[in-house]
Amino acid sequence: MRQIFYSKVQIVSILIVLFSYSTHFSQNHDVFTSNQAKIKDPIDQLSFSGNYRFLGFVRNQQEFFPNNSGKTTAIMSGDFFREPMFLLKVKGKTKDNVSFGADLMINSLYKGPSEEFTSTVTLDLGLNLRTSINTDFGVFNFSSGGVSWYRQSRLTVWGNRSFNRISIYDRRPQNALTNNPNDRYNDFYKNGLIDQGIRYGSRAFQGLFLQGNKLPHNFSFKGVIGKSAFNRSFLETSDNFTTCLQINNRPNKNLKLSYNFLSSSQDLDSINNDKRQYNIHTFELSQKWKKINIHLESGFGNYTSIDEDLGFGEAIILDVKTDKSLKIPLDFQFYRISPQFVNVTGNFLNTSVLEIFPNIPGVGTTIRTPYKSPMVGLGFPVNNRQGFSINSDIDFGKLKLNAGIGFFSEIDTSYAGISYRHNVNSQTLSRIYLFAQGWGPYNFLNSTYRGVFEEVSVSDTNINGLANFKKFYNTIEFQAKYSNLLFGRKFYLFHLARFNSCQRKLYSLPQFNDKALISQLSNEIDFSYEMNENAVLVLSYGIERVLGNSFTDLGDNNEASSTNLLSEFLGIDKFNNVNRARNQRNRLIGIGFDYKIGENAMLFFRHNRYRYFDPNFVENHLQGTENMLELKITF
Repeated sequence: MRQIFYSKVQIVSILIVLFSYSTHFSQNHDVFTSNQAKIKDPIDQLSFSGNYRFLGFVRNQQEFFPNNSGKTTAIMSGDFFREPMFLLKVKGKTKDNVSFGADLMINSLYKGPSEEFTSTVTLDLGLNLRTSINTDFGVFNFSSGGVSWYRQSRLTVWGNRSFNRISIYDRRPQNALTNNPNDRYNDFYKNGLIDQGIRYGSRAFQGLFLQGNKLPHNFSFKGVIGKSAFNRSFLETSDNFTTCLQINNRPNKNLKLSYNFLSSSQDLDSINNDKRQYNIHTFELSQKWKKINIHLESGFGNYTSIDEDLGFGEAIILDVKTDKSLKIPLDFQFYRISPQFVNVTGNFLNTSVLEIFPNIPGVGTTIRTPYKSPMVGLGFPVNNRQGFSINSDIDFGKLKLNAGIGFFSEIDTSYAGISYRHNVNSQTLSRIYLFAQGWGPYNFLNSTYRGVFEEVSVSDTNINGLANFKKFYNTIEFQAKYSNLLFGRKFYLFHLARFNSCQRKLYSLPQFNDKALISQLSNEIDFSYEMNENAVLVLSYGIERVLGNSFTDLGDNNEASSTNLLSEFLGIDKFNNVNRARNQRNRLIGIGFDYKIGENAMLFFRHNRYRYFDPNFVENHLQGTENMLELKITF
């Protein structure tokens, strides 16, 4: 009871501070002073909004990793991915036309009996304050406090965003609620996009945020001075700062020009003598010409530390899209990012400098990316790489198709390794061992935010530990969407196929044989059925195959296994090739319900049956079931 009383006192105290804050800014905005002779009525408009979210799940495993606690049953509540379970937004405007606001984000209450978490209510994600001032020469916004989300440009600050070719079965916690459950699947069918919240495509920062709009001569700017978890120092007590700035100008409605700047600096010791830093300057052009949209960003950057000075490197990303009104719209993308161009907050994965990633328990582990020559999907650039892709959409009425093909190569030789993200069971695997690096029986797995990537060693190396060859990558993605009526109710059927391979030379198509160092093929089928206006049934099936050749890690099973499951099943020896490297066979079967229980409240249930299996690596075997229940309420 005493803890609850103290928690209520804390919340009341915070609200008092907010009202005091708003009163201060409601004074004359020409001169900020406390010596005003007369104070106007401070609050003209005040509103509250937010959401509450509960997540609980039960996992039961028949097969498990012996070196990962060996648990067969796990029952947990609360979101271990650091999502706020309660978010309260306060917005207000004074009669002097000065707006202000605050975000109160409370993390999970369900932390168990640990002495480390004795407080009933915690503001783990911080308190954000913001204000907006209108003047005759522009509108200026300021915000500061806890964690805020920021996006600038693809080469400076931008979260990874692809062509939204995803499985619709899984939900992200920040997904917005729709008017009814079926709207989510209808939006994905029509537009290929779903609201994935502010985190999608943005990066988390703490600091002072500045923004200026409606400036003279069509100028605008935005920037941040502060800290990012992606740029943490090795020592938590050492200084680390990230500064970002973007200046925009619109000569006309079809042309936008931008200059982007990013500077990151981190101390490597406690006396501030050794530093690690990188700086980036880029220029952007966005031009619409008839039915063609062109976006170009190009620039240079340099990276220095106590161990090495990479010098300056170039980067360019070009995206040319035709209008969707065309019969066959096209999207052409080209990029080249040199190994000297280093940045872990941009829309590309860093592969050339391993030390850029902090190793802080609970912090650095959450943001480490698949740096070892990753095989990635279309729309995910990588530094020390160049290539292009072509994507298209075709509409046949109730059947909608979209597909893409990409060809990429390394610029310089790189580390003797490859990594790939799992397309099937990735979220399930990440929940087994949260934010961990080098885990699993063979230390191949690395958990990131709601995903897992696996590292592969390559044996053909030189004396410096680099591969003796440049790596080449082929990628194909295909998605089909279909909608119709079944028993008078709407249903949606989605199919997503992804095919990636990495090899010593470039081919016209991805390889699924011993020519490729690593081949990855996955298929995911999702089906949703509108049972009534408040309930939707969701079904999902996913299968993933990963093959390695003799130049990659070999398993501990002395007997080779078949790589052609169909010929093995039919007993045809002619096509029944075998190997002793990776031969993974991952599977997911899921059933779920989305149910609207109130005007602004929904319940989501998922039951998954999963298997992660490789006959060549004896202990790489997971099998079990997982039940998840999510309640989300907005107000």
